[in-house]
Amino acid sequence: MTHPNPTTDPGRDGVELQLADVWRRLLGRDDVGIHDDFFSLGGHSLLAIKLTVEVRRLFQVDLTAADLLAAATVAELAEIVRRGTADRQGQLVRIQQGTDRSPVYALPPVSGTVLLYPPIARAMGLDQPFWAVQSLGLLPGEEPLTSIEEISEHFIEQLRTVHPEGAEWNLMGYSMGGLLAYETARRLKERGERVGLVGLLDTRITVEPSADPDFALRALLWRGLKLELDIDWLRGLDPDARARTLVERAVEAGTMPADFDADRLRRMIDMYQFNLDALAAYEIKPYDGPVTVFRVTDRSMEGGTLPEDLGWSEVTERAVVVDVPGDHFTMVEPGQVEVLGRRLREQLDLASAPAVAS
Repeated sequence: MTHPNPTTDPGRDGVELQLADVWRRLLGRDDVGIHDDFFSLGGHSLLAIKLTVEVRRLFQVDLTAADLLAAATVAELAEIVRRGTADRQGQLVRIQQGTDRSPVYALPPVSGTVLLYPPIARAMGLDQPFWAVQSLGLLPGEEPLTSIEEISEHFIEQLRTVHPEGAEWNLMGYSMGGLLAYETARRLKERGERVGLVGLLDTRITVEPSADPDFALRALLWRGLKLELDIDWLRGLDPDARARTLVERAVEAGTMPADFDADRLRRMIDMYQFNLDALAAYEIKPYDGPVTVFRVTDRSMEGGTLPEDLGWSEVTERAVVVDVPGDHFTMVEPGQVEVLGRRLREQLDLASAPAVAS
């Protein structure tokens, strides 16, 4: 079945026409068709948040970022809107359907969200099946898990529902997501399952969030909301007042839509802290297999000399180090992520290649 030319098919009913109009405004472009992918047109995490708010305002339908990743075209999103609800798949999100290659599973960083992964998936090639799982606790009524071990077990349950029988497991994660990928791989290997790539995207073997008690707040401010506010002043506010204040300031700065509610922001802040607490309590155990460390070449942010492999050879059979451009944050941004995707693809192919008998 072939789709009409996206540039000449702007919408087939009122829902699609309205959604396409929202996309044009958010993306700042006129060439939006109903079968274009939001992220391929330049969409990113902040615009995704704005899109979910617009859908709620126009159609009274609540979407999560995960829903948007699973329905990333106007036509797919319109189907959800017409039903009046989104189909929930738990925490599991299919980012890219791909072909018959072995799938890749991406685990979430400390934010708990998976919106950084679509550009990585595309850079690996459109034929690469790519799934991701987001953390429990981002949606109303969800209770966050409190340990890396519990989180890993939950992710394994989720991923088994889509994992091809007998296929190898290819796991990856950015920052904290790398530790989750490692623990998940370790547990699968212990159960006799085949594990291929374990990709650690600038993930350190040890994480000491206690060195900066405000890390979660700083990360949300600087990376998510692009705000520079006094941390001591914010810490002195009660959680409700802090969330309201951050929403107000972000709206003023234009980094958050006007009708984003404080409750959603409070859950985002809480998610950072739950995950940081889980990291602080995690006691790493050995893994009987190799890992691949994707190491940034710009290390000016590290504030000290770290081992080339970030310490992973201490607990694994072998740690392969692959250099990628950028620093810890820019490695996943346009201009750098394209190289990261190619390197991931290369290492995935190496991990999947059959062993040559000596």
